[in-house]
Amino acid sequence: MDKRKELMNQAVHFFSLKGFHQTSVQEIAQAAGISKGAFYKHFDSKETLFMDILSRYNEELNADLSSPHLEEGLNDKQIFIRKLELEIERTVINKEFFLMVFKDFPKDSSAQLEKLFYELRSSQLTVHKNNLLEAYGEKAQPFIYDLVTILEGIKREYFFNLIFLDRQVEAKKLAGFIASSIDAIVSQLGEMEPVLTDMPAPISALEENFLNVEEKIRMSAPNKEKLLSTLQLLREEMAKDNPQQFLIEALWLYLSQEPQIEKELLQLKKFL
Repeated sequence: MDKRKELMNQAVHFFSLKGFHQTSVQEIAQAAGISKGAFYKHFDSKETLFMDILSRYNEELNADLSSPHLEEGLNDKQIFIRKLELEIERTVINKEFFLMVFKDFPKDSSAQLEKLFYELRSSQLTVHKNNLLEAYGEKAQPFIYDLVTILEGIKREYFFNLIFLDRQVEAKKLAGFIASSIDAIVSQLGEMEPVLTDMPAPISALEENFLNVEEKIRMSAPNKEKLLSTLQLLREEMAKDNPQQFLIEALWLYLSQEPQIEKELLQLKKFL
């Protein structure tokens, strides 16, 4: 096994056991049989290592889901169930790591990590969209964005039970139940009209932070109209290809005078 992969494997072990912040580069390197200095020949930082682990997990899962061996001897519906089962199995196997991701690691600590979460989420939606189309064919096409939304919602709630509540669920049984639930919905599509005509891309990290500031202003800050107008000007300027830094700083300075939104502004500041 090459040292880069060994470092990633050791990091998953320590992150799952101790948490991201409580794990040092030194102990990861030592467990992999190299020095701390040699660690930085493979990764720029512990955060970069963490991001590569997330990317590797997503790549390996997608590769397994698209493997022709997964489909041998199965019809389209059985393939859909098997893919769901595989996702559930992987979630259970890596439960401690995912628990750390959601609880211990602050994904808003850097714009780079926020971008990665956004990309992984987009990839997941595309995979599930394709899986549904392969399983249900043309009759699902007009409703595909509704079906993706329903599937994502169902999976999210069950995964919450598996990860956070440590519920013991048989993967095959759960996959079959989810597929049967989608079956029931698809069987009634002839009597329905689509609600969603497209699937909005997952909200960007920057926009999510803007919305958090906006919500806090509306809830508790005085001079709401002036603050909201200033925030909108900042949003528009930052969206430009060549933003004017002096204007961004001036708008930021005005907003930062309001103590009610200090916490939300600190998160937004990472993107300035």
